[in-house]
Amino acid sequence: MTGIEVVLAKAALLCIPTASETKKITAVAEKVKKAVEDSAPSEVSEVLYGGSFAKGTWLRGDADIDVFIRIKPEVSEEQFEQLGVDVGKAALKKYKPHLRYSDHPYVEAVVDGIKVNVVPCYDVEKGKWKSAADRSPFHTLYMQKLDEEKRNQVRLLKRFFKATGTYGAEISTSGFSGYVSEVLVSKFGSFEGVIRALSDLRQGQVISVDDNYDTDLVQEFQSAVVIIDPVDPRRNLGTAISNENVGKFVMICRSFLDRPSMQFFRPIKRQNNKQLYENVLVAEFSHRKRSPDTIWGQLKRSLNSATKQLELSGFVVFRASCITDEDSSAAFAFLLESQNLPKVTLRRGPDIFRRSDASSFVKRARKPLVMWVDKEMKISTLVERKHTSAEKLVKSMLQDSPEKSGIAKDMITGKIKVYSGRELKKAKYLAREAADELVCTERLVFF
Repeated sequence: MTGIEVVLAKAALLCIPTASETKKITAVAEKVKKAVEDSAPSEVSEVLYGGSFAKGTWLRGDADIDVFIRIKPEVSEEQFEQLGVDVGKAALKKYKPHLRYSDHPYVEAVVDGIKVNVVPCYDVEKGKWKSAADRSPFHTLYMQKLDEEKRNQVRLLKRFFKATGTYGAEISTSGFSGYVSEVLVSKFGSFEGVIRALSDLRQGQVISVDDNYDTDLVQEFQSAVVIIDPVDPRRNLGTAISNENVGKFVMICRSFLDRPSMQFFRPIKRQNNKQLYENVLVAEFSHRKRSPDTIWGQLKRSLNSATKQLELSGFVVFRASCITDEDSSAAFAFLLESQNLPKVTLRRGPDIFRRSDASSFVKRARKPLVMWVDKEMKISTLVERKHTSAEKLVKSMLQDSPEKSGIAKDMITGKIKVYSGRELKKAKYLAREAADELVCTERLVFF
């Protein structure tokens, strides 16, 4: 056996469920499905399993059950959402059900220690989608064609994604989903096939199981990798994967092929450079209660706006991150070249031979401290900076004029607390976690 084969044989023991575990999850699934069927009104045409349980790709010790209720297509969208909630709550009433949100609400509960989701979708023909979940039953049918060996290869890939922090299509992670794992194994045949293929990934490469896609449509997709949904060739699964996660995963694949190890199947270890804490600025705040996808989307867009405002003011932002407990607490973190800037800055204009441009530059100059023609015959000015403290600027953006700075409307509640350098130890654990993300090197990426 090769080094990779030895590692994968050991890793399989972490991935493949035991017989007793399979028996337990099957019993829970059957119990929940029957409860959903008993609670379903005439508008529901079918109740069926979905997700990794239905496809036989769930991981050992990490199982959940998706039960889909297929609702007749004539039901309105408003009725559709309410029906899904009502049926889910009725079926799971013994297990303290609660609402979760994706593109539409669904019901979640823990039954005998196993997470269960009851999700509505429309009972439509392939390609005539009315809701985001309508493809799911077709995904299940497609992936049920995988034989046992390939299902186990999917399990290996999922475990690899999870251990390296690149798993999950939700906005908080923007990584590789379970379905993408299945598509990749369907295309490349095995875990090793996927790793070798992605280690040589090309910018904008198209990955399609059967190479059945519209080449003109593909050119419009804007993602680091294009992964065609075999159930819907007009859909790019790569859209949900961030450039950072694609790049990180490519590097991890190369590291694994160079030095295969079980470390790639266990939680990734980070090495923090504590010297850089002096360059880290963290703003912690509370936010309104919203669905996880909504708050993560608002936080990431707001972080991008705040970063842009810092850069426009002259600060160099090396990295930035955001974090939330998905309840009420969140934080932004920035790794800066410097926390403070000089009081004055140089602005250079056009050379004097561009008469019109030179004249416009002089007229637009805002109270320059001094103006001159330099050795390159360009007009230069020294002006006072409006902002010299990153801490004060961030606090002002988030607290005094959030909407003007591109911060999501009505997202932040209460006061903003800003910490930097040694003060970081006063911040909440959540904020310190955001700071640590900025000053770490993920060892397996650069193994």
